Amino acid sequence: MKKTMIILSMMTTAALMCADAPFSVGADGIREVKVSTTDELHAALADARPGDRIIIAPGKYQNDVWKGNWAAFFSEASGTAEAPITICSADPEDPAVICGVSQENKIALHIMGEYWNIENIAACEAGKGIVLDKGSNSVITGCEVYNIGSEGIHLRDDTSSCLIENCYIHDCGTVSPQYGEGIYIGSAKGTTGYGFDCHYNTIRNCRISNVAADCVDIKEYTLGTLVEGCTFDGKGIQGKNGANSFVEIKGNDVVIRNNTGSRNGNENVLNAVDLYMAVDGWGQNSRIYDNRFYMDSAEIPLVKGWNCVSYVFRNESEPECPAASGNKVVDVLGISMKGDANADGLVDKDDAKALQDYLLAAPERGFISSENADVCEDGVLDAFDMCMLRKQLVSGEAPAARTYVNFNTEDTGKWRFTDGLGGHVLHVRLKAEPGHSVNAGWGFWDPNYTDKDTGKTGKWMQFSLDPITLDNNGETVLELVLPEAATRADVEVWDYMSGSEKLDKGAVTLVDAWF
Repeated sequence: MKKTMIILSMMTTAALMCADAPFSVGADGIREVKVSTTDELHAALADARPGDRIIIAPGKYQNDVWKGNWAAFFSEASGTAEAPITICSADPEDPAVICGVSQENKIALHIMGEYWNIENIAACEAGKGIVLDKGSNSVITGCEVYNIGSEGIHLRDDTSSCLIENCYIHDCGTVSPQYGEGIYIGSAKGTTGYGFDCHYNTIRNCRISNVAADCVDIKEYTLGTLVEGCTFDGKGIQGKNGANSFVEIKGNDVVIRNNTGSRNGNENVLNAVDLYMAVDGWGQNSRIYDNRFYMDSAEIPLVKGWNCVSYVFRNESEPECPAASGNKVVDVLGISMKGDANADGLVDKDDAKALQDYLLAAPERGFISSENADVCEDGVLDAFDMCMLRKQLVSGEAPAARTYVNFNTEDTGKWRFTDGLGGHVLHVRLKAEPGHSVNAGWGFWDPNYTDKDTGKTGKWMQFSLDPITLDNNGETVLELVLPEAATRADVEVWDYMSGSEKLDKGAVTLVDAWF
């Protein structure tokens, strides 16, 4: 009896081996697994090992049979930093199509492990397109995701340091428009069963169109998401559940740059970027710059938020729209930090790499901040800047960032500044003739002030300054300490004097302002 059981066991093992996807092993020990059927694809994913290259022949791979996970295709394997697992199409021009049979349920491709490269495949006909859980250090590139009931691509459950690049995501939210985001980073605060730490993920050069919710939704509890070089088409956005923008930001330290968004006449698109503090302390410290938005109406603020600190600068729009709206959204001219070549708020070896790639015209180079990379301040990016940057890194110098804020000339000798300046020391540089003097004052709006008699809240607080004598360059710098609750501020020159002679205060100019 024991011999019979052994023979049957051997026969079963042999049968399973016959069902496995065919593979070959190279001289480097890496397996190349070629699949051309649905069963072979399931087997390759189930047996995936570090370094595997799962190469899928052109065709449609469809599954609606329960395989132990709520997905058409899935894997629980992990690669390593030295040997990631790759799943790719044999012919990128004729990509393999991975799908379920209904847009109402299942995930087309569900990866539950780290260090995966998902390349040049199509995912469709499922409730979700591509989902990574605990999938840190993975790359999704060159993929098309479409005909999806809810989210197209979702990085979830403690998935960090991933790259989504050169993907085309469209026709999502076909069943649940309130959850029809193109790309979804993290999980909402009420979600259970998933880790919230989805940090420092990058979305680059993706095209997202005809999705029912936001093109990109960056959830609370996430840090450092970067969205750059993407194209957003707003025509499919339905405005359900607050989804009314190209990008919604609820996480911290988000950077949105070099993207293009088109409203395409969709009245559900209320802003290009929406900031929302879903949890106290989140939705803060984003930078939104160098984007171009086509918004149909000059009445639409490009960036809107409340109680969310954000720095908005150098964005362009057609027609010309208000740059920002919100009590803590700061309309700034730029953020200067010499050496911060990649404009991430730090000066480190990544800046040296970014500048080096730029100088060598490396095709994979990312964003370069020409102002900050010009360490020599000679108006040219060259090897001298690289030498100065390396010297700065070796010395451990820590340059301070200077944020230049926008302002409007409200009247002769009077300037009003952007919202969102509370808690900062605002420096204002005035210029006129050397040795002359100015009498000036400044003020800010305090929304917390309450009138004891009327009960009304909010008051413009105004202060006088002592007479100021301009220096040998004809300049003076005012330092205005703004309380945390303050929003907008102003500076006004009352008198401009040469000795006792009163001069035209219109000769006093405001050069710049920063904090």
